[in-house]
Amino acid sequence: MQLKSTSINNTTLEYVESGDPSAPPLLLIHGWAQDHRLFRLLEPHLSDHFRVLRLNFRGHDGSAGSPDDFTAEDLIQDTVEFIGQLGLEDVRIASTSHGCWVNIGVQERLGARGYGQAVVIDWLLQPFEGFHQQIEQGASPDTVTQARQSMFDEWTEGTDSVDVIDHVQREMTWFGENMWMRACREIRKSYAQWENPLERMKAVPGNLEVAHIYSQPLDPGYRRFQEDFAAGNPWFTPIHIPGKTHFPTLENPESVAAAIKTFFS
Repeated sequence: MQLKSTSINNTTLEYVESGDPSAPPLLLIHGWAQDHRLFRLLEPHLSDHFRVLRLNFRGHDGSAGSPDDFTAEDLIQDTVEFIGQLGLEDVRIASTSHGCWVNIGVQERLGARGYGQAVVIDWLLQPFEGFHQQIEQGASPDTVTQARQSMFDEWTEGTDSVDVIDHVQREMTWFGENMWMRACREIRKSYAQWENPLERMKAVPGNLEVAHIYSQPLDPGYRRFQEDFAAGNPWFTPIHIPGKTHFPTLENPESVAAAIKTFFS
């Protein structure tokens, strides 16, 4: 297993590939201010079943990042081009957090060429009180530092998981404030356009089936909200797994992998 790179849309993208090259392809998409390391504990539980590809978004590589601005739409275009360049057929896609906006955009762009199923992991389907204010503050140079720290505190509260704490306080902290402001800007745009992710998924033409694997929020009402929605929308499958944090791929990778395998089977 090694870090590879390819040139797409005038930028260099990094990715890590593992598993049997002849196995069904599974593309793992991280969120903003993350990279392929988010899936380091999940990958060993998947590579016995899939050809696993962990793609880094543009600007999310080991250098100082892209000097040019970019949008979520650019990430969608990059990912579609990456799938075509590698000749991935019937590619399964699993994504986390707000990288899921990219996943669904890719599904829409692929259309009939897609696999027809997608996994989204810990995507905020029903924003909690204060979320939009937090994102608004994160998009401003005057308040981004404060907003980012409030997110970090929220994400690590109540956990002693070294993997989660290390990911938040070291890996995510590496990405500078410009990236965080860009992320909050794009997340804000997505919610403004679609209100919530369920409306975005509903808008995809065809018969896309989606599984939402999640641990957070812990509120039982959030679970009922998803179950009620699934009752009237059979294309949507909520899968709750035990966990205290926003990072089930790090906290409970075995359960996440099992859910992915079952859904894509």
